[in-house]
Amino acid sequence: MESGKATRVALIALSYTAVDAARKLLFEQSLPAQETVFTVLSSLVLGFYLVWLQDQAKLRRSGLTILLWVNLFVVGGFSNMVEGYFFTDVFDSFSIFAMGAAVMLVSSGLQAVILGYLLQPGDRSLKTCFDEYMEKRSGGEWIKRLTAGTLTYFPVYFFFGMLVSPFVIPYYSDPSMGLVIPPFSVIIPLEIIRGLMYTAVLLPIIACLDGNFKNSALALAGMLFIPGALLPLLGDQGLPAPIIPFHLTEILADSVVYGYLLARLLGFRRAS
Repeated sequence: MESGKATRVALIALSYTAVDAARKLLFEQSLPAQETVFTVLSSLVLGFYLVWLQDQAKLRRSGLTILLWVNLFVVGGFSNMVEGYFFTDVFDSFSIFAMGAAVMLVSSGLQAVILGYLLQPGDRSLKTCFDEYMEKRSGGEWIKRLTAGTLTYFPVYFFFGMLVSPFVIPYYSDPSMGLVIPPFSVIIPLEIIRGLMYTAVLLPIIACLDGNFKNSALALAGMLFIPGALLPLLGDQGLPAPIIPFHLTEILADSVVYGYLLARLLGFRRAS
């Protein structure tokens, strides 16, 4: 790797960790050393991914910052918080959940601004890329494909969740662990809503990659797994340690398969 890119990766890791540490001190009043170490290591992976993504997208700094803010907040924070609201007892009340979401919105925005500054700016407008991308299909075709992208998430989530369930259900069945398995009447609409959120915020990534299928599949899998699972599971460790490797494996599989399917639904076989 070029020395300039290596420097950017290191600065991304340090700046991401610094903002994350400030968020924890503000909202959680604690900063465990082990979590901080894992955040540094995971954010190095994030740095490599973002340098690659911007090399492909070549967005102007303003568009890149908006793209990162939306995805870091929704994929990296809010979506997991929504699931945590129903699957754990972390949030004692909705007001605590709302406060946590507000803190996450601000911290992810600050991270996006810093990361947008550290990454090499390009000359492409996110709005122009998105507009040109959306013009390639009719409104009715987009509705069908976006609906399919939304509904596809649940079966992928459910399939890999069932594969790891023998290893994690004992922990969810133990009341002392603070974990809960909601009924399907909650899980199904919850995961459909999460699928809708993912489809909405990942669509601009596909657009800025010109709908290129291969790059889109890699970019979506990376965004879903690195900010969506690697950083929160290792950097926050709100779950019992023995089940973290199983959930990491599960979500990696989720991310690769769902990223592939979403890129197939919303991307193109060849770059335009």
